[in-house]
Amino acid sequence: MNTYYSAYFLNLVAKNLISRFGTNLSNIVVVVPYMRSKLFLNKYLYQYAKIPLWSPKYKTIESLFKESSHLQICDNILLIIELYKTYTQVYNNHFKNSFTETLDEFFFFGEILLHDFDEIDKNNVNTKLLFGNIQNLSALQDNFSHLSSNQMQALMHHFKAFQKNTPLQNNFCNIWNILSEVYTSFKSKLREKKIAYIGMLMRQVMENSEILFNEKHYAFVGFNILNTCEEQLFNQLKKKASFYWDYDKYYLETEAGQFIKQNISKFGSALDSKQFNVFVHPNKKITFLSSFSESGQSAVIPQWINSLQKKSSFIQPDSAIVLCNEAILPTIIHNIHPNKVGPINITMEFPLAQTSISSFILILIEMQIQGYRSSDQSFEYKYILPVLKHPYTFLLFPNAHEIEKKIIKNNIFFPTLTDLQNEVIFTYANDTLSLIQYLLRIIKLIEQYHKSKYTYAGLYQESIFHAYLIINRLYGLFSTENLNINKVTFYHLLRKYLFKMKIPFNGEPLQGLQIMGILETRTLDFNNLLIFNTNEEYMPGNKNENTFIPQFIRKYFKMSTFEHHDALYAYYFYRLLTRANNITLVYTTNETRTNKAEMSRFLLQLLVNFQIKTKINRFVLQTNIITSQSQHLIINKDKFVLEKIKNKYDLNTNIQAKSLSTTALTCLISCSYRFYLEYIQELKSKNELTSKINNFVFGSIFHRSAKLLYQQIRLQKINSETLESYIQYPQRIENIVLKAFQKEFFKKKDIKKKDYNGEQLINLHIICKLLERLIQFDQKHTPFSILGLEYKINNTFFINNKKIRININGIIDRLQQNNDGTHSIIDYKTSHGDFFLKNLKELFNSKKIHIFQTFIYAMLYSQKEKKKPIIPALLYIQQANKKNYSPILIYDNTPINNFNKLRISFKKLLFDKIEELFNPNIPFQQIKKNYTCQYCNFKDRCNR
Repeated sequence: MNTYYSAYFLNLVAKNLISRFGTNLSNIVVVVPYMRSKLFLNKYLYQYAKIPLWSPKYKTIESLFKESSHLQICDNILLIIELYKTYTQVYNNHFKNSFTETLDEFFFFGEILLHDFDEIDKNNVNTKLLFGNIQNLSALQDNFSHLSSNQMQALMHHFKAFQKNTPLQNNFCNIWNILSEVYTSFKSKLREKKIAYIGMLMRQVMENSEILFNEKHYAFVGFNILNTCEEQLFNQLKKKASFYWDYDKYYLETEAGQFIKQNISKFGSALDSKQFNVFVHPNKKITFLSSFSESGQSAVIPQWINSLQKKSSFIQPDSAIVLCNEAILPTIIHNIHPNKVGPINITMEFPLAQTSISSFILILIEMQIQGYRSSDQSFEYKYILPVLKHPYTFLLFPNAHEIEKKIIKNNIFFPTLTDLQNEVIFTYANDTLSLIQYLLRIIKLIEQYHKSKYTYAGLYQESIFHAYLIINRLYGLFSTENLNINKVTFYHLLRKYLFKMKIPFNGEPLQGLQIMGILETRTLDFNNLLIFNTNEEYMPGNKNENTFIPQFIRKYFKMSTFEHHDALYAYYFYRLLTRANNITLVYTTNETRTNKAEMSRFLLQLLVNFQIKTKINRFVLQTNIITSQSQHLIINKDKFVLEKIKNKYDLNTNIQAKSLSTTALTCLISCSYRFYLEYIQELKSKNELTSKINNFVFGSIFHRSAKLLYQQIRLQKINSETLESYIQYPQRIENIVLKAFQKEFFKKKDIKKKDYNGEQLINLHIICKLLERLIQFDQKHTPFSILGLEYKINNTFFINNKKIRININGIIDRLQQNNDGTHSIIDYKTSHGDFFLKNLKELFNSKKIHIFQTFIYAMLYSQKEKKKPIIPALLYIQQANKKNYSPILIYDNTPINNFNKLRISFKKLLFDKIEELFNPNIPFQQIKKNYTCQYCNFKDRCNR
């Protein structure tokens, strides 16, 4: 056996027990702070006995108290419910204004109060003295006569502060003055029900002189700070007990050893003090690693494991990764290669809140509480979609994805049960008990699915089981306690308990690499340690404990204080390092974080302590980050790509080839790489349903409104009087826009204005104003005739000496004949832009795409109408109210009153550009980054 291994604390305990009591330990009760110690101690006992033996009985200190009492420990849910009832009753007896807080509002307050009551009882505090009237200073001076002068001065200063009669101070005094009665009444009610919290039970046991502990011998192993009840128990059993304290001479005289030193003085030690002088050892290797980020810490794991494989095969549990911050567990696991270390034993617990069943339960409740509309028995889409997308929904409802696509495609903002097609998930629960039954039913179905499909589901099965237990427990309480709990209160209570509940990992603790939190290391020793987050914020950790009892009062009554907390963590830290030979301590230095970023005070103490003979190595953990170089994206036109282009757009190759739309051509000149993705590969952006109205939808609604306006007028010639009637009666404009909303946004669903949300109402108002502005602009230019609304136009052209034949199409927003006989092509724009063009080549860049589109419409129409002068116009609605505003495009400082003069030149440039599409030597390539990239569906591909 290795020397370091034989010096392990539990090994020393095993050797002592065998030497004193032999191999029959059946009459020995070993009391430990943590039951995992049992497995390790049994192993060491067997190693020393070398023959089969009767193992001792194992108990925790709490179980020792529990089996000696007729009271049953109750879960906190019921305790806080009982405390809520008691507090409400006492409060109403003392104050005129009734206590109006709901259970949910009281819950956090109740947790603090229950914690204080628990500590009061564990430390056998005189509650009449503790809860004395703080406004009576003379009584306080009598009661606290044993305080030091400094403590008394601080006490009086504290209470004088409460005589200023501020609302907060008065409230504190009022609360304090009734707590004694709340405490007494609360415990009385619990005793009637034969239930208790652990502190109450411990105090009841120690106050009952008739309770006997009948075992032959007790061995108390690995304890440190004792509360008053524990200390009374130790005294009661002192004559038939052995006390095994784990410590080292190195820190016995410091804060880490102050309570151990007191305990040894009071109860003695079963082990020779000579065995506890091993911390300072010349072969001990200590390394400090600083990391810039929490996630970056885990990068050291592979290197650490490789360094240990030369010395350890991980068969023996002599190597451990300890997490001072347990939240980084997933990151740590991800960086451990199982083939390198064999079995991994995680002794920590996994938060239920991070499991799929927890997220599923919460979104179901949110759907039920916030998403339901009683007016038409529907659910709002934003609460439905998360449910439809959840993995557990797919287990119960295979068609969920199809229903999701249907809702998004048709803009169904308030789907009904008919739309959703699943009564199990989408049935509304009227009240709290119905909601709980609904959840239990769904969880049962999920659990049955796991049983039928998987022989072992591990963490998933455990999480489902624990979630069911919590909800079923709440159901039992709410259905029997006659509590008026609404669904919102239930949601908050359940959420609190889902976030508190942790699921234990199953594993073999006597083999492989151990992963644990700092509390799980009690009584255990390891030769190789890798400890993460040894920062001040985690070691000694957060000591801002919620309590109503001021610290100096807690100190007087020997309750836990900040000093207790710091001493406890100092003990955990130094005890863990005592028998380890290879120690790596990792801390973070990211100063941008809100929490402290410096190393723990305990690391600083190691650096400055002259007793440590070994050199402490300090390194900075660096991660090589290779910055991604933005490569210019190019798609070469090989024969396969070229064939695809011709087959898609060349009528000579494929008689059913598609038309090149105005939108496609705009995309081609803006960014040919985007054109390739969107039109050649036909990649589409993911459809999402949202109640928000983006720029594209906003424009569509306005365009539809403008079309509906002139469809409604139905006159051959538009005159000013007709348009004035809309200005005089704004409701006519709003009715048109509401119809446009219904068709473009709600996909023909009959959604009333009263059901619009705030943003939709704002956009409705804006579009009404823009439509009014369009009418006012048109009034100034009457009379005119409407030749077409959303006028579809296309034409076929030959390019490249007739080798390629293409079709180009477009949709003109409004085609009109003016009073002078000219024809105007009017393109509405709800955004901003310009009208000016210096030369035609300017059209073939992304800054002139609006003009480019209008020119294509004019070119297509000019092929059909060659006699009439054609006027291309961009009507920017937001500018239409400006004085002397004209939408006619300007070329070389001259309004374009007849596009036919530019048609041939523009057509040649356009065809040259289209010819490039079919040219194998001109690849598709991304443009230099510009403002249009932020609106592109493929910007992530370009790292933009």
